Amino acid sequence: MIKQVLLIFLICLVAACKNGTNKGVETSSQTELTTDEAQTIAKEAYIFAYPILMGYQAMYYSMVDSTSPGYRGDFNMFTHDTSPADHTRTDVVTMNADTPYSLMAMDLRSEPMVISVPEIKDRYYVIQFIDLFTHNFAYIGTRSTETEAGDYLFVGPKWKGDIPEGKFKKVFRSESELVTTIGRTQLLGKDDLPNVIAVQKELKAQPLSTFLGASKEKNAPQLDWIKLNPSDLTNSNFIDYFNFYLTLVEPFNEEDKPMLEKFEKIGIVPGAKFNPADYSPEILAVIESGVQEGLDEIKDKAGNIAEQVNGWNMMDAFGPREFFKGNHVLRAAAAMVGIYANDKIEAFYPMAYVDNNGEVLNGENKYIIHFNKDQIPPAKYFWSITMYNKKADGVGGYLIENELNRYLINSTSEGLVYDKDGGFTIYIQHEKPAANKVANWLPAPNEPFYLCLRIYGPEESAMNGNWKPPFIEKVKD
Repeated sequence: MIKQVLLIFLICLVAACKNGTNKGVETSSQTELTTDEAQTIAKEAYIFAYPILMGYQAMYYSMVDSTSPGYRGDFNMFTHDTSPADHTRTDVVTMNADTPYSLMAMDLRSEPMVISVPEIKDRYYVIQFIDLFTHNFAYIGTRSTETEAGDYLFVGPKWKGDIPEGKFKKVFRSESELVTTIGRTQLLGKDDLPNVIAVQKELKAQPLSTFLGASKEKNAPQLDWIKLNPSDLTNSNFIDYFNFYLTLVEPFNEEDKPMLEKFEKIGIVPGAKFNPADYSPEILAVIESGVQEGLDEIKDKAGNIAEQVNGWNMMDAFGPREFFKGNHVLRAAAAMVGIYANDKIEAFYPMAYVDNNGEVLNGENKYIIHFNKDQIPPAKYFWSITMYNKKADGVGGYLIENELNRYLINSTSEGLVYDKDGGFTIYIQHEKPAANKVANWLPAPNEPFYLCLRIYGPEESAMNGNWKPPFIEKVKD
């Protein structure tokens, strides 16, 4: 009799385990979770997950979906832009058009990767490394590692092998198995492109075993990517994508564990599949509401992401995990306005959404920005001002198609006209201005837009707030 009872118990236990694994939320969470609690958790989870979701979209289009216009190729190999970004690039928002990109997604599951760079003294360059949370956890480049050649090792969160001594200038450890890698090489003018391409060709990525001339580690299994439907990233289906990526950030950082344990109540579990049928209609409805509340809060923060000075948001919203100090709304808003942007010390990004009257910038109007000589952005390397529409989500967007194929004005712009006192004026409008203003014209769309001022290698006056950009002045007809 006792054996029969034990057998029945074991059968029930196995069945319960299977149900829990397959359905994720069909346990006590269905009966114990109130609608208010589910809505609150969904909002918090969506804000936490938003940068991860936007990163999924960017990586899926660039590395997974070979039919995507932004498709780059396989993991663990650099691909290079042979020209600056233009209006056709819509894989991420607020792309720069100053520095042709060198892009790679590293997969560190099987073994570490070695990044090798040549000596680069004649121009600014930076290679930025971003984990799945969108934390900037490592840098190689002019500012961070200077101009010498070198080899750098990148190690995933689960790898336990030995690291040979004396082989690497630095060893970086990632919190995630996948790493977005973005190289930017300064373009010094239209005729300089061959020199940029020559630098790009010398960037090298290889597995540690190849670098050491040893036998190759066993390849990691193919990832079972979820086919991307962008609209799913703004509704309850976000849980599916979030759960997929959570398997790639284990073991969890101690800072995240309490929140992730709470998220389990609505089915957020590493590797679990999201199935709306597993939820009661009431719980599913409030999860949807929570997602929308989260999205609204992110948008609100994105529109007010930094201290405003003369109409510019003095952006300081990107960095490593330690920078955010658990502020997940800031992290999400940063991803919304300019995912994969650099730390302020690398590149300072004042963003402008309004004019001198506090009114939203719109190409139906005309504007000027006048820089006195002492207002010219204080950059160790270079500066630029770039124009964007808001077509991604009403906040962030893409470069503007225009008759000049001019997407920005920067410190190396050919033909930029300066005043006698060393200052200059930029003309911002949709229609082509008078001939004597065309050299300083930054074409605008006939709709709302925003501007990004980039200061590469900001001087101390920009870092401490003593330097202030000028207002964007609306021109009266």
